[in-house]
Amino acid sequence: MISMEEKAAPQGLTIDDLTRIKKVGAPLLSPANDFLVYQRSVADADENDWQDLIVLLSLDARAETVLGKGTAHAWSPDGKELLYETENGALHIYTVQNIESRFLAQRHASSRFINHLAADNCIWSPDGTHIAYAGAAIGTAEPENQAIRVIDDLLYKTKGGRGRDTYAGSEQLHIYLIPVTGGTPWLLTSGIYSEHSLTWSPDSRHIAFISNRTEQPDDIQQSEVWKVDIETKTVIQLTDQKGLTYQPAWSPDGKHIALLATSGPIGTNDSPAEDTHIALIDPCGGAFRYLTKSLNRRIEHIRWHPSGRYIYFIAGDRGDTLIYRVDIETSIIETIQEGTGCISEFCLDAEGENLVFVKSQSNRPAEIFHTKNQHAAIEQITQENTAWLATKTLQPAGTFWFDSFDGTRVQGWLVPPVGQEQTKKYPLILVIHGGPHNMFGQDFDERMHLLSAAGYAVVYINPRGSHGYGQKFTNGTLTNWGGGDFQDLMAGVDFVLDQHAWLDAARLGVTGQSYGGYMTNWIVTQTSRFKAAVADGGLSNLVSFAGTSLYYSLMESEFGGRAFDRFDLLWQWSPLRNVSQVTTPILLLHGETDNEVPFSQAEEMYVALKKAGVKTKLVQYKGEGHGWRPDLKPRNKADLNTRMIAWFDTYVTTTSNEQ
Repeated sequence: MISMEEKAAPQGLTIDDLTRIKKVGAPLLSPANDFLVYQRSVADADENDWQDLIVLLSLDARAETVLGKGTAHAWSPDGKELLYETENGALHIYTVQNIESRFLAQRHASSRFINHLAADNCIWSPDGTHIAYAGAAIGTAEPENQAIRVIDDLLYKTKGGRGRDTYAGSEQLHIYLIPVTGGTPWLLTSGIYSEHSLTWSPDSRHIAFISNRTEQPDDIQQSEVWKVDIETKTVIQLTDQKGLTYQPAWSPDGKHIALLATSGPIGTNDSPAEDTHIALIDPCGGAFRYLTKSLNRRIEHIRWHPSGRYIYFIAGDRGDTLIYRVDIETSIIETIQEGTGCISEFCLDAEGENLVFVKSQSNRPAEIFHTKNQHAAIEQITQENTAWLATKTLQPAGTFWFDSFDGTRVQGWLVPPVGQEQTKKYPLILVIHGGPHNMFGQDFDERMHLLSAAGYAVVYINPRGSHGYGQKFTNGTLTNWGGGDFQDLMAGVDFVLDQHAWLDAARLGVTGQSYGGYMTNWIVTQTSRFKAAVADGGLSNLVSFAGTSLYYSLMESEFGGRAFDRFDLLWQWSPLRNVSQVTTPILLLHGETDNEVPFSQAEEMYVALKKAGVKTKLVQYKGEGHGWRPDLKPRNKADLNTRMIAWFDTYVTTTSNEQ
């Protein structure tokens, strides 16, 4: 007979559960508020891949239609049709009443990487007559010799992974226009520069966009807002400022263009320290007027209220991501949707009275929610993960604050092991985020729950450099990688060990991805207190990274100038420099086609560790790009996580230790 204790035995997240988790995103509410289209990402075990499904949901009947694999872009102004794109770049229009799709045009993608916030959008004209999109022209000339690659620019690499070529072609992105009734698309822009992140004027006469038209756009990370007249094809520059501009959005009344912007003199195409803020410009050009500097947080995902009076946006704040709005006349900022958790995307209904948003919590994967009665009530629309969650015990993350070495207040979270027993001591794993300017918090992270289910407590911390605590805090890693942030992490580990007697200070492990992988490599060169380490997609040599990464500009932005003028500083903060001090067994995990943190970064660390006699292993994932990204092939994701846990099981020592 099974005892009550055995029946109630909690079960945490397992490796097999990784393919059961469904991810949701990109919600688009129809103008009549009767249909919602969103993206559902599910694992395909047979194909060993992920499928991004376009799901159309009737909000009244809760009946759903899967339109296929791809991305939904925009509703028609009358809400009767939906523009979407299949995996191969074919644009289609779906008619809701007829339940039929018709082919519109073939959009050709560019392999060139622009920046991490470039919007790859296709937009429906407000008058309902045309579709505009950014696409690449397909050349007919073949290279003279297919066996030889001639490189003549700096951004010659792509992000790689999932079968993509790891080297960029020469094609630029330009704006095309096509009638919604079909036909041959015509070119609105041309030349040697790319255009992206499109927005229509309300009168359907102009399209504003982002373009980097500096003398060396692959070297100088600066961009401006431009607009093109769809009849004359005349292109006019609207902004002229130092920094980067992102994702312009024309106001409903046509009086303003809102955008995200940074103003630093040295830009980077990935992970800038400077927080993005909302700026407002006149559609005819002119000076910036920043609206959100007073919030002192990183702004993303801007959406106009139908009245044109307010701009809604999301921003991270001390581990939570909330929805705010700013009054464009007074610059007063209000919190619209708050609470524990992380909101990643949202859209307003046609009246601007309510929201649809995507939200996750530390122990709940993201689902889609809908506010009712002017935010008085919240309804969960999707139940993608409800069934399997009911069979699981996923521990919530408890937050804590501590004073670091210099008195700086730092926030962290502690996840206890599943089935924790009061009479036992448990090993502790420190997990470190990437960026370095990312933010941990009340978001769902599979790693925490896999480790918790394996019998580990997990601590994660937002050291200086993280966003969500103000610009001064975010700047805390500039020219100082592995300095103050390392001390923050160690102070946080000491704090939780002191506060929780059930944690075993003798059994510690550390892991992280990307910048977290860098910090993992750095930590084992600075201390021997961790019994095991797992570095995923981590940096080891900042000098060679500056010359081989797709994000070479990151080193220039973080260390204040050209890498060749700062080699001494880059080498000072390179884990490889201190590898002779390492005694901690370390597992190195890396994607073969990772151009963000090239595989050579793991190779350099691995060879040095081997020669130093340290227990180490290097695992390369063929055809994979960077780190813990969502599209890591299911079998590779399972293997990666299995190896991580096995490494900690081997070296951290998980044998129960009663008090």
